Amino acid sequence: MARILGTGIATLDIINTVNGYPAEDSEVRALAQAVRVGGNTANTLSVLAQAGHECLFAGVLGGDMSGRRIASELEARGVDLRHARRVEQGAAPTSYILLNQINGSRSIVHYRDLPEFTIGDFMDIAAIEACDWLHFEARHCDELAVMLAYARSVLIDQPISLEVEKERDGLEALWTYPDIVIFSRAFARGRGFTQPEVFLREARTWAAQAILVLPWGEDGAWALCRNNELHHSPAFPPAAVVDTLAAGDTFNAGLIHAMLSGQSLEAALSDACQLAGRKVGQDGLGNLLAPAAALGRVLCPLNSLPDPGSRGFVVDDGGTMRSIFVVRQGLAAYGYLNHCPHLSAELNVSADAFLDEDGRHIRCALHGALFDIEGGLCLAGPCEGKPLTRVDVRVERGVVVLNSYVKDS
Repeated sequence: MARILGTGIATLDIINTVNGYPAEDSEVRALAQAVRVGGNTANTLSVLAQAGHECLFAGVLGGDMSGRRIASELEARGVDLRHARRVEQGAAPTSYILLNQINGSRSIVHYRDLPEFTIGDFMDIAAIEACDWLHFEARHCDELAVMLAYARSVLIDQPISLEVEKERDGLEALWTYPDIVIFSRAFARGRGFTQPEVFLREARTWAAQAILVLPWGEDGAWALCRNNELHHSPAFPPAAVVDTLAAGDTFNAGLIHAMLSGQSLEAALSDACQLAGRKVGQDGLGNLLAPAAALGRVLCPLNSLPDPGSRGFVVDDGGTMRSIFVVRQGLAAYGYLNHCPHLSAELNVSADAFLDEDGRHIRCALHGALFDIEGGLCLAGPCEGKPLTRVDVRVERGVVVLNSYVKDS
């Protein structure tokens, strides 16, 4: 499978489903509410990870509770966050979404109080040239133009794709770099176009080197080849529209996956439309490309942990949020409840710091108790002879997977 680097945003989506969009200055009752991790690039990588691709997220994550939830869920989806920039005092971007049950339309209010990912952050990523595909979300265009130029200078023949969802200042600086540009219908309409073919012919004057792609909802999608041959795929609507959120991000994932698999542009366009249709017919992004959920609850890629190293997670155990941690030793991983048997306190003070200085033992930062990594037994300290509560984890296909939450010691 391919190594895919995606640069963009990850958000927390708060979704209220309503029976018709409310009038201004009115009050309605939501039929349902859901809280999910979203963001264009984060969603696209989440779907691609289901097919077994190694997906790396390059963006900014906040250090608040919502930011930690975003990180935990992305890693659970199999997205590698080693190249994300962490802003410990930052608040996670949040999208407040009204989803109209009648027709699937949605209205979104975004809140963002984090800095953008910069060219400095991007250049800190080691071995960009080892990636098989680079995907960018068009935002913060001045910085992004430099990222694209830098990526183009170090890549050999790996494709660069650019998603253009909305109008932004500085877009004209981006057109000359990507191999594929995926526009949104909203962007085309915002520029005054009502016919996909006419828009793509105009966009050809901006990006002469690129394949140009334009999904158009229920009418399918169009693509303009470099030789100006035009392709169209019909839409593949589900029996019932359930959830239109992230349909465009899913389309992007389907297109990238199909092209990485060696399919022609025409076939890839059809695959992307089919995948987007499947998404619209279900809640969320689960099980769109592969039954990854059958593995269990994915916590993180093994290679995102130092060797030896540790990381904490907050997991939902049947409605109860539990703090757990995982320790890596070589190719093995061991999981425990973050709960010292001495005074029932959490073991760590700093994030992900569960080991002693030489990495040979788990340590309680409160009173210095030392525990065996493989079995969790306290070897020294005030709770000597008492074990940590084990959490059943395993390593499979290069990721740490949670089998069940608490295992009897």
